[in-house]
Amino acid sequence: MDKRMINGVPLPVPSVIQGATPLFGQTLVEEPHRLLDDVFSTSINAFDSGLTYADENGSCDERLGQWVASRGVREEITIIGKGCHPGPPDWSASRAQPENVSKDVSVSCDRMAVDQIDLWLFHRDDESVPVPELVDAVSLEVTKGTICAWGVSNWSFTRLEEAMNYAQENDRTPPSATSPHFSLVDQIDAPWPGVTTITGDNHSDERDWFTQTQLPVLAWSSLASGFLTSSYDPNLSTFSETVRCYGSTENMNRRDRAISLAAEKGCDLEQISVAYILAAPFPTFATCAARTHLEAVKNVEASEIALTSDEYFWLQESQ
Repeated sequence: MDKRMINGVPLPVPSVIQGATPLFGQTLVEEPHRLLDDVFSTSINAFDSGLTYADENGSCDERLGQWVASRGVREEITIIGKGCHPGPPDWSASRAQPENVSKDVSVSCDRMAVDQIDLWLFHRDDESVPVPELVDAVSLEVTKGTICAWGVSNWSFTRLEEAMNYAQENDRTPPSATSPHFSLVDQIDAPWPGVTTITGDNHSDERDWFTQTQLPVLAWSSLASGFLTSSYDPNLSTFSETVRCYGSTENMNRRDRAISLAAEKGCDLEQISVAYILAAPFPTFATCAARTHLEAVKNVEASEIALTSDEYFWLQESQ
């Protein structure tokens, strides 16, 4: 599997990153450490986590940290953490303030029992807070050594560009990556408040900018909340949110194209969908929440499927 450097991150990062959802909440797997062993055995050695990925029985940060310590693999893996996301008791209240950066980094490090997070992301933004204040706060964490690099998740393109320009002009650490929704299908409605996407015609200028700057994109919801899986059934209540966010005729046409191309290449829909993300003309990493060893193996195989330029743009067509 292809591995590439992200500025400031110590190790090359695999093109497929293990997502967090199997490690907390209602999607928690029965044996988290066994799953992490299985994922790690496939050569996926980057793991996504986040301060708000928690439940009453523990947290993603804690479970990931316990596995890292028990296996002695800290020097072999990349840890991606996130903070400044709304949380209890008021999930609507912004926490994207400079004073919360150090606090959230410290809490995640304590939960994971590590001294440093390799890549830390602002999980949300608050556009009422001046960008320089947030850049100053997170740059200080890089200077202190609590994080190696930083980036943003669900920031608008305008705010991201402002952060990059401010950092470069004022001797601060610039963002090393961004994490919006990016997949084969357009997000027709937001799954959660405050999220961003770079899919669709309305975001072509942003994708052109990423192509020009080559800023890495860590794509979340690579399979569009199950829309790009073989088990998707719009008539099932379990997919009601998926239908709301992705259930358009245009997206179904793209899904059908992906199924057709997968048949030609002898793989499955999920693998073509991951291969599409990794075929973008800018550096991309697909965050995929494998729940079994087989799923992790398939994600690695997907990263090795090379799409031609014609195939890439044909998949985008909506007719």
